[in-house]
Amino acid sequence: MWAMGVVTFGSIMYYIEEDQPESEFNSILKACWWAVVTMSTVGYGDLYPTSVPGKLVGSVVVFLSMVFMALPMTIIVSKFSRAYEEMKEPNQMVGGALEDRQGSHQGSQLSINGKPDVESGHDKLHPP
Repeated sequence: MWAMGVVTFGSIMYYIEEDQPESEFNSILKACWWAVVTMSTVGYGDLYPTSVPGKLVGSVVVFLSMVFMALPMTIIVSKFSRAYEEMKEPNQMVGGALEDRQGSHQGSQLSINGKPDVESGHDKLHPP
């Protein structure tokens, strides 16, 4: 998709700037180089549009390239953050389970419903 934008905007810029006397857009290949540099937001400054329509197209190219580069980055970063949080959660659960085993509930016998087994007399949390 990015390559299509380079060829498309490079060709458009070539046809807009080819008749300008001070323009260095003398081939579609050079115009595609300008599109690569502009769309990647490097901006060497070796090629630049001189006509008003060329400057307008250049502005559109910069805006669209920022949108197409920034939008995927926000999605990638949000997915990475979500995956990192999900990766941290099991570690917290394991740590909590270890605390329960080593904490105050050590040695207590629980019935099926999770309450101390008082009927059998094995409630070690509250001895008689």
